[in-house]
Amino acid sequence: MLSVVFAGFLFSTSAATRSLLDFPGTPISVGSWRVFLGGLTLLIYARFRYGSAGIKQLVRLPVIWVIGSSTLLYQIAFFFGASRIGVALGTLGSLALAPFLSGLLGWAIGTGKPSRAWAKSTVLAIIGLGLLTGFSGSVDPIGLFAVFMAGNMYAVMTVYGVQIVKRIGVSGAEVLAVSFGIGSLLSIPIVATTSSWITKPTDVFLVVYLGLATTGLAYIFFGNGITHLSPGTVSTMTLAEPVLATIWGVFLLSEPMGLRGWVGAGIILIALLYLGIAESRNPKGSKTEKVATNA
Repeated sequence: MLSVVFAGFLFSTSAATRSLLDFPGTPISVGSWRVFLGGLTLLIYARFRYGSAGIKQLVRLPVIWVIGSSTLLYQIAFFFGASRIGVALGTLGSLALAPFLSGLLGWAIGTGKPSRAWAKSTVLAIIGLGLLTGFSGSVDPIGLFAVFMAGNMYAVMTVYGVQIVKRIGVSGAEVLAVSFGIGSLLSIPIVATTSSWITKPTDVFLVVYLGLATTGLAYIFFGNGITHLSPGTVSTMTLAEPVLATIWGVFLLSEPMGLRGWVGAGIILIALLYLGIAESRNPKGSKTEKVATNA
């Protein structure tokens, strides 16, 4: 349980660290560095933990390259959105949208019709997002669109990742490692051409921390933790990320969050918790190892 909570803590610090220390790197560069170093770390770990057979099998699948591309695009969209609308709103928005977009995508490709719990939680999340963002036009629409795209990329990663686990029998950890590894490969041209901002030891610390700690180490802790917990417990524990990200955004970065925003954030967390608990009681869902992705 502590492993999952610690992973959520690391996940939650990614955007806040960049904003708090005011690094000059663009969201595209920072997101690419996170995938580049995190992907290498996860590949090395998976190679020693599971061997190379599953990795070799996965890289031959065209769909894993789609997932890998989505992994890189997710990080770029997330950091870009958080840089424009704030860490709290960016994290809450992307994490709230992701499971509901995953349900729609899974329905579209024939993996099953979403449950009533999914529909109810979607309505709750939409209400919460409406309260959180408001409809006055004061929130940057470009930033909101970037967060929406991050949620879409998360959906692609999750739905197709779980589909691979079911179809060929590899572990979710191996799918994550190869996906991030492909994202790492695709990020090389970006990190090679957009890294002139890395001029100080603190800049080096940022990219190393984002890649090794908030990605590589966090997913290793998360993967080890979920093997010993029930799905419902995991769903509850992963709420640590949006809660902590909101705390960092409001109290460390002084991002505005009025009463309506707090109510909206609370509704979103309730929707996510309700969906996680409801899905964990579904016997079909509890028999399959899930591929978990976080901001």
